[in-house]
Amino acid sequence: MIVFAIVYFIIRAIMMRSKRIGAGNDLGNETFTVSKLQVALFAQAREVQARLTELSLEVDTDSPEGLMTLMQESALALMRTPENWTHASSSSQSVHRDKAEEVFNKLSLEERTKFSEETLVNVSGRVAKRSTAIASPDKDPSAYIVVTLLIGTEHDRPLFGEIRNTQELRTALEAIASLPASHLLVFELLWSPQADTDSLTYDELLTEYSNMIQI
Repeated sequence: MIVFAIVYFIIRAIMMRSKRIGAGNDLGNETFTVSKLQVALFAQAREVQARLTELSLEVDTDSPEGLMTLMQESALALMRTPENWTHASSSSQSVHRDKAEEVFNKLSLEERTKFSEETLVNVSGRVAKRSTAIASPDKDPSAYIVVTLLIGTEHDRPLFGEIRNTQELRTALEAIASLPASHLLVFELLWSPQADTDSLTYDELLTEYSNMIQI
């Protein structure tokens, strides 16, 4: 089965903000926080795939307001279907602003290399689609989709810790959805598969996302 992905790659936002703030940021320090939150859901949560695709075509990702909307709405889409959460993975580390871009790029590359193809990409408001063969709907109850949120913020401490249960996942999603717009540096959204007629098998989930914890 071909694995599909959708990516919003807006790393230039973190470089622009870094230059603008110069001697310091809104929190009075030179520490940025780079966070990754990854959620696996049962593939029956098709509304999540549909909503993320809708956002990709509607939101102006080249504006701070659009970037904020994309992050908040992505978190809310996940929060609305807790009955389908199955696995999670998280990391949040605070680093000097000179290292933030490097850390973010590394996380992004690690995730994007898991995809065999990117079928819908939005870079700075420019949308590109690629047609490809779509697998037949998977009726296997053990079929999954995975959503990844990568976030760079002007915080001097991690946004969340390790996620081991559904309550901790909800708390992390709430923290993301309520982030002040002035503290958001960069946001990247990825999900696999992109097509709402496709899904990952359990074996694919374990192979590509072996660090995820069942919740």
